[in-house]
Amino acid sequence: MDERFYDAYQQIWMPPGADKVHVQMGRRSAFETNLYNAIRDIGLDRDYHRITNRGLSRKFHKGLIEIAETQGTDLSEDELSPHFQNKRNEIFSNWLGTPPDTYLLVFPIMIRSKHFPDEVDLYESKAEQIDNSQWESHLTTAKNDDDSNFDSFLDELPNDYSDDLLERREWTYLKAEIEARDEFYALHRVSELVETRFAEINFFDKLWSAGVPQPTGSDRAPYEKWTRHQEPPFYLTFKDGDFVTYRPMDLDYRRSIGRFHFNHADDIYEINDIPMFDYDADKRTYEGYIVSALLAYQDAVTERSVRQSFFSFWRGIEILSNTSDYSNASDFDNMVDRGEFAFTYYHDGDNSLRPELKRAIEEIEEKRHELVHEGLKTEIHQGHRNGAKLLLDGLLLLYIDKYGQWDIDDMESFLKYGVEYQEMIQFVTTLLSDLS
Repeated sequence: MDERFYDAYQQIWMPPGADKVHVQMGRRSAFETNLYNAIRDIGLDRDYHRITNRGLSRKFHKGLIEIAETQGTDLSEDELSPHFQNKRNEIFSNWLGTPPDTYLLVFPIMIRSKHFPDEVDLYESKAEQIDNSQWESHLTTAKNDDDSNFDSFLDELPNDYSDDLLERREWTYLKAEIEARDEFYALHRVSELVETRFAEINFFDKLWSAGVPQPTGSDRAPYEKWTRHQEPPFYLTFKDGDFVTYRPMDLDYRRSIGRFHFNHADDIYEINDIPMFDYDADKRTYEGYIVSALLAYQDAVTERSVRQSFFSFWRGIEILSNTSDYSNASDFDNMVDRGEFAFTYYHDGDNSLRPELKRAIEEIEEKRHELVHEGLKTEIHQGHRNGAKLLLDGLLLLYIDKYGQWDIDDMESFLKYGVEYQEMIQFVTTLLSDLS
């Protein structure tokens, strides 16, 4: 038995005159830390078993309390061990030995329902629209739960989800079912799938856009990010029709009205036409690269800070261009070169770029070096962020276009020799220009 389980057990006592045992006042933190660390080191596969350490910790918490109730609170470690092993086997057989439960997740997204499909695939699940009456029923159930502070959380949100019909029509209400052994896994899993799906959608929606949209009125502040189409402000979780818990995502999440326009993507007309990738793909595989880069892209297009948005785009560029184990800072130029090659692969040369974007792309490599050595002193302006986005646009689209046809080695060879060919053409062009 891991001694940390015994350390946790020692925090349990029965106060004088009481008839129930519980964790001692002031010792809960030590109890939970020992319990959680011991459970973490068991090393169960979260996605295979569809559990979280938090859910497993709750089971062992209850198990230790039951042992203390029946065997007392003063057992030695050797005396506790057989009782603990029996309880451990009971937890694993009763919980992991039976099929997972089905959880229902209900949530709002910031887009009018008429602009969103009735149903959208979420890899292993799907998100289905529900009407206002269904949404109101779920919302009321959560608000009336005595063991939850959801009602207080809802009151602090800047948007009204129930009373104002005009505001309610600006939202789409969705539900998704997921198999899980605890509600925490259900929340994390659906959240991950929704984030990945929005990343895929936003990529094709914002493909080749080279600047954050600006409002038409000159007296209005500019938008601070490309899109507000992202994860919902909260999720509600239900099991067997009963409210279980909620997960807050962003208290200061503002309403945004809009639709998706796939003007720059061939064969993409509706949200359900968007390619979907395996969130669970090994991050070292071709598909894993795509998923990781898409999530970096999603962070970048939903980030208010120009600097942080630039960092997220750069992270995506690193993922897709750095397909070898570069170890020298000088290899950063390979990443920018490969991003430029991918961009020009879809644009006949770079003649379609505005002059300021050409300059920004030329400065990106230098800016990355400055950030490493000078940190916050480095100036990152919108042009650098916009240029980094275009480079990631090209790399991501190239990976997606060749998905199923090429592997990592094929892509690396194409990028490597493509850059060399591009540099040779530029050299010959410059030489001929000088000779003329």
